[in-house]
Amino acid sequence: ACCMKRVCNGCILAAQRRGMNDICPFCRTPLATDDASDHARIQKRVDKGDAQAMNHLGSKYFHGELGLTKDVPRAIELWTEATELGSL
Repeated sequence: ACCMKRVCNGCILAAQRRGMNDICPFCRTPLATDDASDHARIQKRVDKGDAQAMNHLGSKYFHGELGLTKDVPRAIELWTEATELGSL
């Protein structure tokens, strides 16, 4: 979900059946259409101290996704901060 909330598969399926394929099933915000806008949305939440967003961005750095260069030290830094804030 764009808002970094966990959404169960049943809710995702229900949203798809309602034709809500291009919006977040949790917050109803339109989904990002490219890597740059997706990264910007995640970074905005990271800047606000969102532990789930830090965890998510850490994964993107670890795997080199969203057009980011693979950066394991940055991923560990984000995961450490997310853990300190309560992300599992």
